[in-house]
Amino acid sequence: MQDQYLTIALVLVALITGTVLIVNWASNRHIPGLLKIAIGLMITSFGILLLGTQGYVTPFVSIMLANALIMGGHIPVVMGLAGFWNQERSRLPLYCAAWLVVSMVGFYYFTFVDESMTGRIRIYTAMMVILYLAKIYVLANGLKIERKLRPVMAVTTSFGAFILLIIASFNVVTEFIFMLVRTTDVIPVTDQNYSMLMLSSIVTMTIFAFGVIIMTMEELSVEYQENAIYDPITTILNHRTFLEVSNRVLGVALRYTKPVSLLTIEVTNLDTIVDEFGVRVGNELLRHFSLMTTDRRRNEDILARSSYKEFRMLLPGVDEEGCKVVIEKIKVSLQGEEYVYRGKSLRAEIVISAITKREEELQLQQMFQEGEVDLFRIKQAMNSSK
Repeated sequence: MQDQYLTIALVLVALITGTVLIVNWASNRHIPGLLKIAIGLMITSFGILLLGTQGYVTPFVSIMLANALIMGGHIPVVMGLAGFWNQERSRLPLYCAAWLVVSMVGFYYFTFVDESMTGRIRIYTAMMVILYLAKIYVLANGLKIERKLRPVMAVTTSFGAFILLIIASFNVVTEFIFMLVRTTDVIPVTDQNYSMLMLSSIVTMTIFAFGVIIMTMEELSVEYQENAIYDPITTILNHRTFLEVSNRVLGVALRYTKPVSLLTIEVTNLDTIVDEFGVRVGNELLRHFSLMTTDRRRNEDILARSSYKEFRMLLPGVDEEGCKVVIEKIKVSLQGEEYVYRGKSLRAEIVISAITKREEELQLQQMFQEGEVDLFRIKQAMNSSK
């Protein structure tokens, strides 16, 4: 009776955790991988329930199908974690799927040709260890990648990811233990090992679901902090952060009597691109432009998106002649690498004004105003010449 209660409890936990993860995905659809994680957990849960029917239904359902669902359900989870942690091109899910096919061939042999519970347990254990190690690798590598690419992640605790790492490591150990303590050829509902399987499944699913939800909440927190610092489309600094950083740079330049130049850059054909191809293509063009410009600047130069189609770059220690060199580099880079959309090459057409100040003239707002006036003058001259 107690084992029947555990089975019912597992059904309820599987339904609740699966529903919670589906809701978690529906509320945060912009975060990749959440739907695959939820689907994978539900598939695995259903396979565990079928595994408990050994002795009551055909071996094809209670052994072959059950184990295929249990092991196969982990593959969407690995895919989801890879997508969440910026590893969409990882081939680990493909390798895991290949191992699953090999494992099911072994299950068929030890179920219908040479019936052996020991053989099935060893195959199952090896496959599960591979799957959990794949999760550990994706999580550990994902943390490394994200902390390198996203500065905010470097100061984030990542409790959710560490919870998933712990539960995956724990399951690697318990799979070996389960293999050693198995003594019978089937898993009847009255077997103590069946109770262990049900309890461990309940605990694992509950902790896993909590880990995914915490991981999602932490991602939302990181995005909020990033949006306060970076422009969400181009991933470079936003105007607010640019003001803070630039004031510090001007203070240092004033102290050491160095010139400072400000480039005001406008993408003049952005409206035309958006009207013809849509907002998404326009955003991709801005992202391409910011990437090209970032690659041609020094580490101490500050690049930011200040408005819809306007960028600013602060060049500490650069005089008028240096500005000309930087502007030429930016123009050459845009001519050399175009953004291609559906076979059509698109190029950001830009207008750049340069303002250079020294010592007592180093006032950021004044440089902004003069840069806007100079940019307007350049555009007027271009329109007059057409």
